[in-house]
Amino acid sequence: MVRDRLKSNVMMGLLMTVGALTACGAGPSEEAPATSSIEAVSSHTAHLDWEKSWDTAFNRAKEEGKPVLVSFEAEWCVWCKKLESTTYRDKVVMSLIAGSLVPLTLDVDNSGRELSDEHGVESLPTVLVFSPTGEEKGRINGYLPPGQFVEVMKGILQQG
Repeated sequence: MVRDRLKSNVMMGLLMTVGALTACGAGPSEEAPATSSIEAVSSHTAHLDWEKSWDTAFNRAKEEGKPVLVSFEAEWCVWCKKLESTTYRDKVVMSLIAGSLVPLTLDVDNSGRELSDEHGVESLPTVLVFSPTGEEKGRINGYLPPGQFVEVMKGILQQG
């Protein structure tokens, strides 16, 4: 049920994006506009060490005194792939996550299915930030380019 709703939301988003590109005259035969400097990927060589288990991530968070960043994703999700290939590979984003958070990725079609329902995940990607004790501190619904992601995440982390 959640998977069908998520797929439907993703398909609607894709259709809206294609429609917007078509309306702007950016068809498949035309060159795509240049990526803004904010969206540009700063580093493709480094990577984050993502936890794959809720319990492991929260145990580590308690030990390190850090919040947990939970990225709900799916293999079929286009915007999840974009988040992974741009935002999560940006050196500023990686530095912020590695220094301030315990990153956890959950696939809503597998190990994250029940947790996505439990935490009201209605679209993908959805990024949640929890205190080490499990209290939700903030949420990002959908894709954000690196600069915007950092701004929003810093706001969430400043809330305490």
